[in-house]
Amino acid sequence: MTGLMSRRVNMSNITDNGNRMVVDDDLHTYAMVAWVASLAHKDQQRKTGGAYIMHPLGVSCLIDPAWSKLDNMCVAVCHDVLEDVPHMLDYAKEELDKYGFRIAEPEPWDFLSPKGKLTHLLAVCRNGNMRWARSITSKVMELTVVWPRPDHPEDDPKDKVAKKAWEVERIQNLSMDAASVTKADKTFNSLNPIPGRDPVKEAAKYQRYFDAVDARMSEE
Repeated sequence: MTGLMSRRVNMSNITDNGNRMVVDDDLHTYAMVAWVASLAHKDQQRKTGGAYIMHPLGVSCLIDPAWSKLDNMCVAVCHDVLEDVPHMLDYAKEELDKYGFRIAEPEPWDFLSPKGKLTHLLAVCRNGNMRWARSITSKVMELTVVWPRPDHPEDDPKDKVAKKAWEVERIQNLSMDAASVTKADKTFNSLNPIPGRDPVKEAAKYQRYFDAVDARMSEE
C-alpha cells in the first residue's frame, strides 16, 4: 500500500448552526502527537501521582512564549518516549492502524529502531511529512538521557548524583529548541514536587538546571 492513508478530517467543512468551524493544521498535528504520546505512556504513573502523560502535556504548555512554536510543543509532548517507553511504540502503531491512521512504511516496522518507529508515527501525525518528523525526533533524541553513557565505563548506573551533574553539564550543548523544552520540563517538575518532600529543597534542586538553561539561551 502506498501513499498517505490517514483518515484526516477536514474540520473546515464542518458547520455548526450555519457557522463555519476552522481547525488549524498545526492544532491537528499537536493533537495527533499528543495522542501518540498518550498511547506510548499508557498505564505509566508519575511519582507525584496520576497518569504520566500529564507531565509531557504540562511541559508543552510551559514553554517560553518566545519558543512555543508547534515543533517545540510536539517535542515536549514526546520528550520522554524514547527514554522511558520505547517498547510502547508498537502499541501506539497498532492503535493508529486500528483507526486508519497510517502511511506506507519505508521498511518493515519490526526492522525499525525505536528512533525510526517514533519518526514514522510522527510522520503519520503530519500528513506523511517525513522531513518534519525526522526534525522532531532529532530534538527528542537530544533530550533523551542515556546513563551510563556509551563509551564511559567509569559511569556507575546507580550513581544518581553523577547522572544529575552530567544532565546539567550537557545543557550547554543542546540546541536552543531543546534547551527551551528542558526549562519547561524542570519548571513543571519544580511546580509538582513528589509528595512528602520539602518543596523548598526541591525548588533549589532545579535551580542549577535553570541557571544552565539561561546561560545556554543567553548565547542566542
